[in-house]
Amino acid sequence: MLKYLIKRILWMVPILIGISLISFFIMHLAPGDITSNEAAFNPETSEESRQKLRELYNLDKPVIVQYGLWLKRMVKLDFGHSFKSHQKPVFLGTTDKDGNYTKGLIEQALPITLMINLLGLAITLLLAIPLGVLSARKYQQWQDKSITLFNFIGFSIPGFWLSLLLMYWLGVVNDWLPISGLHNLNYEHLDTWGKIKDTASHLVLPVLIPSITGLASITLFVKNGMLDVLHQDYITTARAKGLTEHKVVYTHALRNALLPLITIIGLSIPGLIGGSVISETIFAIDGMGKLFFDAVTSRDFPVVMGILTIGSALTLLGNLIADIAYAWADPRVRRGVARG
Repeated sequence: MLKYLIKRILWMVPILIGISLISFFIMHLAPGDITSNEAAFNPETSEESRQKLRELYNLDKPVIVQYGLWLKRMVKLDFGHSFKSHQKPVFLGTTDKDGNYTKGLIEQALPITLMINLLGLAITLLLAIPLGVLSARKYQQWQDKSITLFNFIGFSIPGFWLSLLLMYWLGVVNDWLPISGLHNLNYEHLDTWGKIKDTASHLVLPVLIPSITGLASITLFVKNGMLDVLHQDYITTARAKGLTEHKVVYTHALRNALLPLITIIGLSIPGLIGGSVISETIFAIDGMGKLFFDAVTSRDFPVVMGILTIGSALTLLGNLIADIAYAWADPRVRRGVARG
C-alpha cells in the first residue's frame, strides 16, 4: 500500500506541471492582456505607458519564458502578485518592514469558501444518504416515488434561478434573511452572540442553495448503489442467518453501496476550494469563486493561474483520497493495491 501511494504521489508532479503548462498557454491565447483593460478604462493611456506595464509584468517576453519564470516561483509556492487588487500577493501573505502583515488573495478567500462548501456538503450528505436508503428499501412505493419526484425537480432547477427566487422571496418580500455578504455593517459593534446570529443568518442562503441542488444527484447515487447491493447473494445470506433488517441494511449493504459515492466526494474536493462562481457572485461573497470570476474578467493572469494550479492539485489529491477510501471500504481493492 505504501509503495502504491508513493508511486501515485510521484506521478502527480509531472501531471500537475503538464496541466499548468496547458492552462498557461491557453490563457495567453485569449486576446488582450491587463494593459488592454487599463486602456479601456482610461482612453488617454498612451502606447508608451502600456509598453512599460508589459515590461513590468514580463508580458513583453515570449510565453515560454513567462511560464519558466512563473514555474520557478511556483515551486516555492510563490504565485506572484496580482496585477489588480493593489498588487496583493496571490497565495500567501507577506510582512513588510514595519511588521504589518498583508494577507494573500487566496489566503483571504479560501476560509470563506471552505466554510460555505463544507457546511453545504455536510447537509447534503446528512439528508441524501437516509433518503437514498429509504428510496431503495421502499422501491416503487409511495416513498420512493415521492423522493424520485423531488430528484427530478432538483435536477431541473438551475442554481442561479433558485438563488434569485429565494433572495426575492426570503430577503426582499419578507425580509427574513440578508441577501448579500457575510456580515452586516454593524457587525464589529455586536456582542459574541450577536455576531454568531448575524453570520448564521447570512450563511443560510449561500449554504442552502448548493445543498438543494446537490441533494438530488447524491440521493440518486445512494439509491442506485443500494438497489444493486440489496440483490446480492451475501445480503440474502445475512437475512437467512436471522440478522435484523436494520443491521442488514446499515451494516452490510450501506458500506458497499457507498463505494460510488466515495468517488463523487473525492472529486468534489476541488469544488470545495474553487467555490461556486455563480452563488458567490450573486450573494456578493468574497470567496474563491468570485475571486476567480473577477480575475478572469480583468485578465489578472497570476490570480487565474494560482487558482487553476491549486484546483488541479486538489483534483489529483481528490482522486488519490478516493482510491484510498475505496481500499478502506472494499477489502478486494485493498488486496489488489497491495499486490500492485
